[in-house]
Amino acid sequence: MSLDALAQYFDPYPSLAVFPLGKKTKSVRSPGHKKERAVFGRMEECLQELDMKEPERQALQGFFGLGGSAVFPVFSKKGDELYPHFIRPESVLWKEFSSQHGVPLHPEGFYPESFASLSRDALFAHVKETVRDYLFAAYISKKSRGEWEKFLEESYYKHPFVQLAHEKKRVIEAAEKMNRSSLLSLLSPPEDVSFWRKRIEIVLRPYRLLPPLCSHQKEMSLHSETETMVFSCAECKTKLIYHVKESVLELEEEPDMEKAKKRIATIERLFNGLAAKNTGLLEDLDKVMDWKKRLIKLPKVMEMMEKLYAKPFLEKEADPFSAFLKHLHQTAAPETRDPSELLWLSGFVISPLSLLKEIRQTTFKETEARLELLEVELENALTAEVLPPEKTILAIKQSTLSFQDLTVILTGLEAELQNQPLHLLAQVLKGRTSSKIREEKLDETEQFGYLQHWEEKDIQKAFKKLEKESLIKKQNVGYRSNIPE
Repeated sequence: MSLDALAQYFDPYPSLAVFPLGKKTKSVRSPGHKKERAVFGRMEECLQELDMKEPERQALQGFFGLGGSAVFPVFSKKGDELYPHFIRPESVLWKEFSSQHGVPLHPEGFYPESFASLSRDALFAHVKETVRDYLFAAYISKKSRGEWEKFLEESYYKHPFVQLAHEKKRVIEAAEKMNRSSLLSLLSPPEDVSFWRKRIEIVLRPYRLLPPLCSHQKEMSLHSETETMVFSCAECKTKLIYHVKESVLELEEEPDMEKAKKRIATIERLFNGLAAKNTGLLEDLDKVMDWKKRLIKLPKVMEMMEKLYAKPFLEKEADPFSAFLKHLHQTAAPETRDPSELLWLSGFVISPLSLLKEIRQTTFKETEARLELLEVELENALTAEVLPPEKTILAIKQSTLSFQDLTVILTGLEAELQNQPLHLLAQVLKGRTSSKIREEKLDETEQFGYLQHWEEKDIQKAFKKLEKESLIKKQNVGYRSNIPE
């Protein structure tokens, strides 16, 4: 801030510089009336009593851009009315103000205390604290905000707890995953599992509260009493406290480092001990990991199965083996066995857990042989002939719909029967006439009366089934063919 051109200096108050405040206040003509002059006099006495050293006076003058012997800014509104609040240093730091508009009147940019009504002792204390804030801000102003943010980032990564969190990242993430894993329900004894989960909530709390070093725009506040800068992120709802002179970062909640180190090691050791008691489960998981690697044809078979099931009117019989393969394929498993059971088990995502029981009841060779047989069956099914026109593809009670019938209906949906509601489509296909049908000449279409032997409600059911089979697609009004040309 360099508003020396707008500042007014008055001989009786050499330590003060008076600035116009707000857009409507263009200049300051006098120190005000008797009341304002008395306050100015008391403030001058306080500043003289502080007996600032020359380097301090120079720092304040440089920070505010003051001339003469003035070191402290005050503000007047229109009519030379004193504004009884000192400006906060954050409102000045790294800011430039228009010489035409001066300093804007934003109450949040000033201290809330009204100095005009303070006793002499209270005013002296307020001025002393404010000068301390200004001197700290003057020190901060020697570097840019970007430089201070870089110092903050460097100190963040040097913080002991941040370094511990980085070092133990895999353990922390594994513990979080296992705490939510369905595999916990298979571990025994249950009282040990319950104890471990309770410990997890205590141990992981400081890691969950550790604020990230985000890239959001942060609000910065200065605290001269502790010589700290506080960077607050409204989006992350976090604060980082930077100790300026020590170049050290402080967290809102500083963990006990000795306890933190011991606790994170303890939860890993406790879990590994618990897992070691469940050798049967570990053997099952070993099989899952091994089978997923060795059944190299599994991804291809699953892709073929999806293609076949996408075909319309395929009878999707319940096949336990296909379901087993699907669950095995969808299961996430680590590539290798980690020495730490916590890290290893956290890599599994198994649903449903009954997959483990199924693996236990069969062998790899049997599964591999059945998989190869299924591959051949799927290849044959995928290369089978297209449905012949007379092939029945849909039946509702005693009424049947052939592939040829479907072709006629789909042709109509792309032409005259487009954008028609379902009840009207059923009437047209049944051959029932109405004023609307005659008006739109739907009784002259090929589809009129095409399903005259069907009941209207059965025709509507057939459309629902065709939609379910993805052969037609419902629009806002009516249906369209969903078969690619």
